[in-house]
Amino acid sequence: MKRLPKTIITEEALKNYLSEETEKINLEHHYWIKDAFIEKIGRMAPNLRELSLRRMNICNKSFLELVTYVKNLRRIDISDCPNILSTGCRALIENNPHL
Repeated sequence: MKRLPKTIITEEALKNYLSEETEKINLEHHYWIKDAFIEKIGRMAPNLRELSLRRMNICNKSFLELVTYVKNLRRIDISDCPNILSTGCRALIENNPHL
């Protein structure tokens, strides 16, 4: 797995990093990443196994779009994400039986 340098991750850098081979992403407190980009992560990296969105102000609609395409998650951190609703959590569980 490729590692990004320990600098601020931009959407452009993430776009270059994400692929079918990407298995782990930690976006904890990356509040500058827009919901429109979060929605696309599931399509760009459908084989994610670990994902941290901790302290992200992601909307439920974007989360639903993300978990529609990601079906291999084994770990996810959505703590301190106040806008993720029960519908998003339900879709997450339904699409990821290995959680």
